[in-house]
Amino acid sequence: MSRFKDIVDFSFQIENEILTRLFYIAATLIVLYVFVRLAQRLARRFFTDPVRLYNAVKIIRRIGGALAITAIFVLLSPDVRGLLTVLTLIGAGLAIALREALLSFVGWIRIGLIAPYKIGDRIEINGIRGDVIDIRVLRTTLMEIGNWVDADQSTGRIVHVPNSWVFMHAAFNYTRGFRFIWNELPVTVTFRSDWQAAHDIMLQLAAISAEIVEQQAAREIREMTSEYLVHFSILSPFVYVRIAENGVRLTLRYLCEARKRRGTEHALTLSILDEFRKHGGIELAYPMVGVSMPDTPQFGPVPRPEKPS
Repeated sequence: MSRFKDIVDFSFQIENEILTRLFYIAATLIVLYVFVRLAQRLARRFFTDPVRLYNAVKIIRRIGGALAITAIFVLLSPDVRGLLTVLTLIGAGLAIALREALLSFVGWIRIGLIAPYKIGDRIEINGIRGDVIDIRVLRTTLMEIGNWVDADQSTGRIVHVPNSWVFMHAAFNYTRGFRFIWNELPVTVTFRSDWQAAHDIMLQLAAISAEIVEQQAAREIREMTSEYLVHFSILSPFVYVRIAENGVRLTLRYLCEARKRRGTEHALTLSILDEFRKHGGIELAYPMVGVSMPDTPQFGPVPRPEKPS
């Protein structure tokens, strides 16, 4: 009978100890939650810059989460040896059951140390392109670009990608160290057009808009050579000539800022079309079927519009 009583007393003691520990854990979490909320309010009061406010709120959340996890481990372990045992068991379980989450956590550490990209960069990873707007412990958030929208403009969608992708896929950075990219604008003119004049017009218009860009790009390349072995010998725009099925294809290659590709292409296209119209001897080519006599010269003159007298 006394043995049964001892067992009952021991079970009550264990139950009371568990309830006590759960009470301490709940009280600690409540205190930490209040602390985080107050710290966030103080941060919103003292920081007016959106970037600093965002970083401060994120740091406060991480500190609160770390303190909560540490408190739970300490309160559930009776001594140091028990704490090590609990941590070992939890670590083994996480390594097996949460492999992807653990890999994303390690990827977050790699992003913080090596910085293949940071908030504000435009990147492409595993076929997904966008501007980095947030980096958290398990995921990176992008404001998507491209997809059904041409020329790398925003779609308005937010995409979450796991941080583990930095180990499995190549990360393309549009703006890290060098904010400029090469863009190409192809224009095809007919065989009988004055393609040499079209070549000169495209090159002249691109050179006018590229003066400032070349100076900025050259300065950034000099700064980037301290970190990467980069050689860019030619930064000036160039027009490549190629014979296509329906005419002469002129491809303008020029430098532009990564986020201004569509704007620069739009402005150059308007200028090129306007200069072609003024010249009068340049026709844009398109797929067509034509019938001509055998003795018709292949590079015949383009009929010019009559000038009003």
